[in-house]
Amino acid sequence: MTRDEALSVLGLEPGASRAEILAAYRELAQMLHPDRFGENKRLHARAEQQMKRINEARDVLLKAAGAGSRERSAPRRDGSVSADTSPEAILFEARARARAAETARLAVVAQLRTMRERRRSMLVMAGVAAITTFLFLRVRGGLGAMIASIASMVAVWGVVDAVMLSSQVEALKTRARELLQTRDAARKIAEEAARL
Repeated sequence: MTRDEALSVLGLEPGASRAEILAAYRELAQMLHPDRFGENKRLHARAEQQMKRINEARDVLLKAAGAGSRERSAPRRDGSVSADTSPEAILFEARARARAAETARLAVVAQLRTMRERRRSMLVMAGVAAITTFLFLRVRGGLGAMIASIASMVAVWGVVDAVMLSSQVEALKTRARELLQTRDAARKIAEEAARL
């Protein structure tokens, strides 16, 4: 993974400080953690892949950033945040959370788009298979019966897969809405901290 790819994965701009990298990682890891999709095995597996990319991005950026000094409001190595409640620290944390929420939301929306396209494809495939079944049921002989049988199995498989994808689509839509609310709440906190 290149540095530019790592910055994109964590939703950071070039020149991000070590504290910004750690804050973005911490927030994204919380928002996209596989346990958030525990009941859905397919989404859980996708979230595990995302976590691998997030971990790799953090490692690439921290290696490039070196072991420089930490900023006052930087997250500690164990992921906890310093007890600094100054307006600057609150602003830093709120901005990091808002950026991470938007980055996570965009990742979820991309997955959602993929799932919708796949569901649409499955429904089209099921429709074509159903029409094929209907047409070949009228053909006499073993070939017609075999094609109708295979087409009916494909139609059933397409419908079942589309139904399963629908549950994933709904879970991703819900998660995208939650991340949007998180982003907006963090932005509001950042605005209030900036006024202090």
